[in-house]
Amino acid sequence: MTRVNNAFQSSTSTPTSSAANSLQGNGLNDIDLNQFLNLMITDLQNQDPLNPTDNAALLQQVGELRSISSSDQLVSTLKSFSNTQELTTASSLIGKTVKGLDTQASEIDGEVTSVSIKIDEKDRTKRQVQVHVGDKIVDIKNVREIVEKTVEAS
Repeated sequence: MTRVNNAFQSSTSTPTSSAANSLQGNGLNDIDLNQFLNLMITDLQNQDPLNPTDNAALLQQVGELRSISSSDQLVSTLKSFSNTQELTTASSLIGKTVKGLDTQASEIDGEVTSVSIKIDEKDRTKRQVQVHVGDKIVDIKNVREIVEKTVEAS
C-alpha cells in the first residue's frame, strides 16, 4: 500500500487526535478500523491512473480490514465477558468475610455487604467492580483472601 501523509486529515486539514496519537505513538500498530478504511480509500483516490493498485493487493487490504474488524469484535466480547465474570464473582462474595486492600491502600478485613460498579468518567467503557466492606470500598482485584463462615456445632 502506498503511504499517504494526509490520510487522517479532515476538511480543515488538522489531524484527528486519535489518528495523530496512533501515528506518533506506535506508528500504524494502533490503527483502528475507521483509520484503516480512511487510509485505504485515500490510497485508492490518490493512486496513479496509469499504474493502478493490483487486484491482489486490494484483496489483501480488504482481508486485513476484515481481520482488524474481527479482532476488534473479539476484544469487545472478551472485555464484556470479563466484566460479567467479575460482577458474578463479586456478587458471590456478599455475606462472606474478605481480606484485601481498600481504595486508600489500607488493609481491611470484614464482611461484604454489597457490590457496585464504578464507571470511568473519561472512558465509559472502563468499569471496575467493587465490593463494600462496612464503609470501605475494595476493588475486586484487590481482594486477597475469602473466608467462609464456619457453623459451630452446639
